[in-house]
Amino acid sequence: MHARRLALATLVWAVACSRPAPRAPGPNVVSIMASEYAFGVPDTIPAGPTTFVLVNRGNELHHASLVRLGDGKTVADFQSAVEAAMKNHTPPPAWMGFAGGPNAVTPGDTVTTTQTLEPGSYVFVCWIPSADGVPHVMKGMLHSMVVSAAATRAGGGAEPAADLSIKLTDYDFQLSRPLAAGRYVVQVENAGAQAHEIVIAALPPGKTLRDFLVWERAGEKGPLPTGRWLGGVSTIDAGGHAQFTATFAPGSYLLLCSWPDAKDGMPHLVHGMAKEIRIG
Repeated sequence: MHARRLALATLVWAVACSRPAPRAPGPNVVSIMASEYAFGVPDTIPAGPTTFVLVNRGNELHHASLVRLGDGKTVADFQSAVEAAMKNHTPPPAWMGFAGGPNAVTPGDTVTTTQTLEPGSYVFVCWIPSADGVPHVMKGMLHSMVVSAAATRAGGGAEPAADLSIKLTDYDFQLSRPLAAGRYVVQVENAGAQAHEIVIAALPPGKTLRDFLVWERAGEKGPLPTGRWLGGVSTIDAGGHAQFTATFAPGSYLLLCSWPDAKDGMPHLVHGMAKEIRIG
C-alpha cells in the first residue's frame, strides 16, 4: 500500500510539473471594423491596457483616432466643435483629449495598437478625407464609446515588451535604432509640446518623400504616390504613449504626421515632420 501511495504521489507531482506556468494577463483585445462611413466597435469596454485591432473592410483608407471627451461633454458637443474648428480653421477645444488608436490602413488590411485607457467617454473618429476632400468624420464616421472603471479586469493586464521606440517631437521622428526587415512592436512616445501622430506608408519603386510632398502641396490631387499603408498611432497628446505592431519588408517607407499645427493650422509634415527611411 505504501508503494502504491508513493507511486501515485510521484505521478501527481509529475503532472503538476508538466503544466505550463500561468501566463500574466495581457491587454484586453477590442476589434474595430471600418467601412464607408462607419465603425463597428463595442459601446463599452473596460479600462486598462487595451489592444485595438482595426480591420479595414472599406474601399478607402481609414483609421480609428480615439478622442477623449471632457467631463460633461457629449457627442453632440464634439460634432459642433469639430464643425466650428474646420469651418474657422482653428484648433480643437481644450476639452478634447487625443488618446491614439490605430492609424491609416489599406483596404483589406489589419493593423493593431496597444495603449492604457483611463475611464471616461470617448469617440472613435476617422479624420481621413475622401477624394472629394470631405473628412470621413463629416460623413458620419464616428462612434461613441464608454471606458468603464467598474469593468476593469482583475490583474489589469500589461502592455507587451517593445522592440524599439520612436519619439515624436516638434517636428521630427527619433528612432532608438535603425530598422531592418521583420516584425516589430514599436513604442511611440510624444515628447513634443503639441499633439502628434505617426502613420507609415510604403513607397513604390521610384517614388520618394519629395513626390509625396509635391502631391500634398498641390492640394492632394490625383492618386497617392504611396503603396500600402501600415498603420501606426493616431493623434496622441503631448506626454502620451502607445504601441503599434508592423511588419517591414525591404524597401522605402514614409513616416508622417499630418496633424494640424497649433500655431498656423498647417499639417506638421509641412513643418518637416516627414521622414523617409530605407530598409535593406
